[in-house]
Amino acid sequence: MIDVEGLFALADEARRAVRMEEAGLDPDADDSDNDDQRGDPVYTTCSDGDIHACFGTQCKHVQLNPDNHYVCGISGRVVGVEHARAYSEQGWTGRSKGSANPDDSAGLPIGGWVKRRDMYAASVAAFRAANQMSDAESAPVVTAAPLPVAVIKRGALCVDEAPDAHAVPKKTRSSRKENWTREAIDKLAGEALSVINKLFIANPKPVAPEAPTDPRLQNLEFVKRLALRKYIRQCAKGESELNLDVLSNVILHANEFVREQRAVAAERLAAAARNVKSNSNKRSRTQVVFSGQILNYLSQLIVSLWRASCMTKHFLTSKKGSDSFRPFAAGILYSLKRGLYLPDGTCVVPVLEELSVHLPALRSASSTAAAKQLQSSSHRGICSIQRALTSLSQMSPSEARPAMELLRDASRQGAFLRELVSRNS
Repeated sequence: MIDVEGLFALADEARRAVRMEEAGLDPDADDSDNDDQRGDPVYTTCSDGDIHACFGTQCKHVQLNPDNHYVCGISGRVVGVEHARAYSEQGWTGRSKGSANPDDSAGLPIGGWVKRRDMYAASVAAFRAANQMSDAESAPVVTAAPLPVAVIKRGALCVDEAPDAHAVPKKTRSSRKENWTREAIDKLAGEALSVINKLFIANPKPVAPEAPTDPRLQNLEFVKRLALRKYIRQCAKGESELNLDVLSNVILHANEFVREQRAVAAERLAAAARNVKSNSNKRSRTQVVFSGQILNYLSQLIVSLWRASCMTKHFLTSKKGSDSFRPFAAGILYSLKRGLYLPDGTCVVPVLEELSVHLPALRSASSTAAAKQLQSSSHRGICSIQRALTSLSQMSPSEARPAMELLRDASRQGAFLRELVSRNS
């Protein structure tokens, strides 16, 4: 018979065995030979002189390696083994639910039966293939050197170089579309409007106002009191003697000082009133000039000139990407300073000083990064429109008729824009 103490001892031993199995330890191992089975910390001296206490599976530096072993990252000791299945299924939830009965897994495997390879037949085939080989086939094959590719130099030739007579001429790619839809025209008008809004930002820098003076200096009693107090303080310190003549002169100087301060204040007030009036007039003129109607007509003029330029010989034969719309629009805006005329005298870009004075100048302090970029590319746009107008003389009258009709429309738009700006300004 086992007494009560023996039953409790067996229960404690069973509980200990369960805990060790959950921790991945062998419950049958000898406690004296393995320090991991006792649960006591194992001390390890690190390379930096520090001492690491490893508590087995309870150590916070334990990691799982590819061999399913729990290894301490500092001491390198194996403290446990992960008891998990070597394979996983789609419906596996973490616990083994397979059966050890071979009848349950019998039958046709997934994917069907795979025919086992005949090793004797594979050996015979390899022996026959080896007998058919020769030394010529096993010799390395010398590959021919690749033919030199003619390199076409980009840019101008040197003085001692001659142009290649057999060079293949570059194919010109036309990037202009002849089917102008309403959506395409509206998109170009919106792009032109964005260029206008980015460039017309240079306003004259306002003059910094002068620092206001103390209004108490215009009060005679205040200035007289300060002057007398200063004179009495000097007399009390012994720096000067009390004299009625000096006292009278102090009062006279205080009166003269107050009179000058009042005159300066009156002149400053009149100048401020004049500046406010001129600024209000200038602001009203600027608001009228940059109204939505004028900006809309200006964007339509830019689109009309772009459409006319796309039908000229220069744009039809130029390379793809050599001319773009944004530099073209910036060049038209900067052409408002001097205007743009056809050889027959037709004005396609009017002279509008009311608008051109607000364009950013070179190294303008009030300009932005986008405005400076458009300003630098405006020269390319001016060259594009001038080359396009010059190429009209190289076209036949029938070929130049569509472009000339659009240029006449642009001329009428420019005349109406000039009249609208002069009327509002």
